Amino acid sequence: MSLSLQILETIEQLKEMAKLEEEIWKTAPVPLHQTLTAAKNGGIVIGAYMDGKLVGFVYSFPGFRNGEVYLCSHMMGIDASFRDRGIGYRLKRKQAEEARRRGYRVIRWTYDPLQSRNGYLNLAKLGAVGVEYVENCYGEMNDALNGQLPSDRFIVEWRLDERPTGERSLAKADLLKARSLTVLEAGQRADGLLQPVPRDIDETAAPLLLTAIPLDFPQLKERDFALALEWRLATRALFQRLLVEGWIAAGAWRCLEEGVLYYIWKRRSERWQQKGEEE
Repeated sequence: MSLSLQILETIEQLKEMAKLEEEIWKTAPVPLHQTLTAAKNGGIVIGAYMDGKLVGFVYSFPGFRNGEVYLCSHMMGIDASFRDRGIGYRLKRKQAEEARRRGYRVIRWTYDPLQSRNGYLNLAKLGAVGVEYVENCYGEMNDALNGQLPSDRFIVEWRLDERPTGERSLAKADLLKARSLTVLEAGQRADGLLQPVPRDIDETAAPLLLTAIPLDFPQLKERDFALALEWRLATRALFQRLLVEGWIAAGAWRCLEEGVLYYIWKRRSERWQQKGEEE
């Protein structure tokens, strides 16, 4: 099966995108007049087709903040039966390519920091960084993804003229050595579910910090909503504090044997050079 990526700009294409959006989130899609207007006025909408069937999309429009124009990437969705095939990564790379061609140098978007799949894609593979935390960003969202949890979001920034940072920037051995710098661990309960366990360490001279989240937060939320809310509130308090104190979420490391994703936090003024190659 072959994948092709196409710019979406016709009414027929955007209707097809709206149908897929509705199937993914089980809620009303963005109105057609809005997506069409964005596509015709500096926005970038890209569809992923598998043998002629639309299986994913990314939707973005122009943004402006503090004197800087950027591309605001509002939504990316992948058909459930086509996930974990690298389609999201390819959509974002195509989005970056098209953004550069049109003169954009920065792409910004939001995502739920407890969704490890998105965290790994955004920070480890693409090289974006988490620069802000917005509490209950979209208010109550009773869709298939959010399910009555507060809709907290990271704002990530992808500077297209910078080399990527992230998991490949530090060797795994170095990350294992940095385990003593973990300020939020995932402790296993008797029922096997992971719970947030904050740790107090001396952060003043720390070169980086690690914070853990469950790899499969959606399943945890389905099994124990109160525990999911505990994760939301624990990460909210910690991530907000770290950002205020000058840290940014600059990478991510999946530790499969523990069932967690570690966010790698660096001070805003510090970046490291990429080592190794993309997978």
